[in-house]
Amino acid sequence: MLGVATRCLVEGHNHLQEQIRQFLLATHVLAGFTALLSAAAAIASKKGRALHRTTGRVYSIAMGYIVCSAFPLAILRPNPFLFGVACFSGYLVWTGYRRATQRAPQLTRTDQWTVLAGGGVIAGMAIYGAYMLATGESLGVVSLAFAGGLTIFVAQDIQSLRSGAPLGKFRIARHLQRMLGGTIATITAVLVAQVVPQLAGTSIPPFVVWLSPTIALTPLIVWWSYKTLAPK
Repeated sequence: MLGVATRCLVEGHNHLQEQIRQFLLATHVLAGFTALLSAAAAIASKKGRALHRTTGRVYSIAMGYIVCSAFPLAILRPNPFLFGVACFSGYLVWTGYRRATQRAPQLTRTDQWTVLAGGGVIAGMAIYGAYMLATGESLGVVSLAFAGGLTIFVAQDIQSLRSGAPLGKFRIARHLQRMLGGTIATITAVLVAQVVPQLAGTSIPPFVVWLSPTIALTPLIVWWSYKTLAPK
């Protein structure tokens, strides 16, 4: 009798856990598509106007939910790589939002903690990337690439902590770089969920799909940065 009751409790717990996971996953995916749509609208709208600010806020909120929901999802259905990508995106979007809203030259303790968190994400993605490569997983290359990319952004923020935040058009350029970088990571996560599973049994290596958004959109970041920083 006790065994039956215990089994029922375990089954009930597992069922509830699966329902929670499905809800989190569904809203996580919905937030991802919301982030992509709002990012497209923000990119297409004139900078500084109400539409750009509104869609930018929607994008930031959606990305915030993606990062927050990634934590319980990582516990319920572990996927260290996707969890790392979510943290990578969160760092870029949060610091991009900070550059858009914080106009003071001196950064705060919040920014110090953000940099520490970014260092943790770099270490985690680098270690897991090396582990994947050691076990024959080609996606380890992508994890290391993300770790390397985030290192550049964190290094910029460390420099800002020492010498002051960028001002004027340099602040705007950094805002654009971070937000577009977060968009690249979001597209990457969508591709792995929707496209990579379809490649099973084909000759296309998954890391090609993972890196394609970075390869395709990095020139846009470079061009937009040049346009923003060019003398008027």
